[in-house]
Amino acid sequence: MRFYRRLQPVQALSFDLDDTLYDNTPVLQAAERRLLQRLQTESRDPRASDPQWWQQQKAQTLQRSPELGHDTTLTRQATLAHGLAELGHPAPQAASKALMTQFLIWRSEIGVSEPVVNLLLELAERYPLAVITNGNADVRRFLPQVPFATVHCAGPDGPQKPAPALFHQCCQALAIAPAQLLHIGDHPGTDVLGAIRAGCQAALLQPGANGRIRPSGPALPTLEFDSLEALRQWL
Repeated sequence: MRFYRRLQPVQALSFDLDDTLYDNTPVLQAAERRLLQRLQTESRDPRASDPQWWQQQKAQTLQRSPELGHDTTLTRQATLAHGLAELGHPAPQAASKALMTQFLIWRSEIGVSEPVVNLLLELAERYPLAVITNGNADVRRFLPQVPFATVHCAGPDGPQKPAPALFHQCCQALAIAPAQLLHIGDHPGTDVLGAIRAGCQAALLQPGANGRIRPSGPALPTLEFDSLEALRQWL
């Protein structure tokens, strides 16, 4: 564990989800494979099961509606509607909504390791726990045993991290000052920078999804550590 800023008294902990509490890559890949399989039943056009073609539809969707970029769910649903219309589907809006509902279920089929679950339960005995995420995994679905006091998701609750809105909402919900919140996440550009900008404290989980990152500049965390287990030793 390495400290870069003076640690202030902590009254609550917030967690990022993807690549912090679990490895998100296989989860998302599995959900997207199932979505492509389902799309084959919606259209016989071979493009329906082509992931590269769907990436092009996403790019076109965001080019037309850049405001969707802060909401991963609305982005995917709008992409599905646009793509299905291109494929000649008779009811692209209704089909995209139904597909998105199913995708969110698949997206939240996540197995969090027993040590991480036990750690969260131990921490919950000492601190209010919160979630601040840019993604759309439903933590209530895959971690129902952990008593998160409040959950804040980019899109329905505000713009994505590093914007400060989700952090401020979290602090208001917990009735604490921003400096009393320690946010734990794997990404310096969203988790750390967002927390610091919001006046909170930040713990960077190393190594991140892209390997070890050298903290610096505005994204300098309060502290960094190599494993969530370090929280048990410290907190």
